Amino acid sequence: MYEKEEVPSLSTFVSGLGLDKAAPSSEYSSNIIVKSLPILGRLHFVKDRNGILCLSFTFLYWVYGTWCGLVVVLLPHMRDKQASEPFVALYVLCSVMCICALFRAATLNPGRVPLISEKDNIDTSDWEMCDKCQRKRPKRAHHCRRCQQCVVRMDHHCPWINNCVGEENHYAFMQLLFWAFCLSWMAFWSLMLHYWYYPACTTCDKELFIFEHEKWLDYLLLASAIVMLAFMGFNLIGQNMNLIMDRTTLENMKDPHPDISTIRIRSEWSAYREMCGSGSMLFWLFPCRSRKVLRPSYFYSSPV
Repeated sequence: MYEKEEVPSLSTFVSGLGLDKAAPSSEYSSNIIVKSLPILGRLHFVKDRNGILCLSFTFLYWVYGTWCGLVVVLLPHMRDKQASEPFVALYVLCSVMCICALFRAATLNPGRVPLISEKDNIDTSDWEMCDKCQRKRPKRAHHCRRCQQCVVRMDHHCPWINNCVGEENHYAFMQLLFWAFCLSWMAFWSLMLHYWYYPACTTCDKELFIFEHEKWLDYLLLASAIVMLAFMGFNLIGQNMNLIMDRTTLENMKDPHPDISTIRIRSEWSAYREMCGSGSMLFWLFPCRSRKVLRPSYFYSSPV
């Protein structure tokens, strides 16, 4: 059904991770690698060179923000008894949550539509046939040319996580936006305290490279924090509006001025509970939680 696509530049990387076997074509396209690992569970990986480069950049972005914010800015001030330990611990918490959310958003199945057989006892009478992959799908599903497969209630394909954002991993993507925003906010305020409040570090070895060129490292961190704050904030607002109106980014792109009668306005509580699943809202921001759906994904069969 799918033509096997050779990606020479990924062979060494994929083989090194033990992910060189593609998933069966009856379940996923040849562009999707699925690997079951202890504790981590079933991970999905998209074989896309540009996506891997973007995801690597995102990871390095996080590495620099964490390293510079802690090693260059906060830890020296904590040794001088200027920065409080709870503030540094909060920075570490935001950093850990951010990388966990990135891993989850990048490796979760976004809701790729598998082949449906009569034995599944699913009513597909009102589903439609995708003219690209020739599979039956719910009406709000969309075919992703990167993944080469339809995704249920697909919002968009995000190159920065090298994965689609769909029904099954939308909550993880929102967690990533939130924690990346928090980490950027912490980095920004750490630099403001460093510039305007904390005295000059007295225990730092000024001959070390990081302290000799501290000014430029701080400037880079400040620019990164401001850009990420604006980018994450914009996306959080946009995604929040989409959730309330029960629309996706792709639906807004196809129909930017929909008929007001077709828009279903929901309360934020019901919208986020549907996205995050059942369970206490105290754990909605915890990246390692599993999502317990309120209704099966094939429920979304009516068009917007």
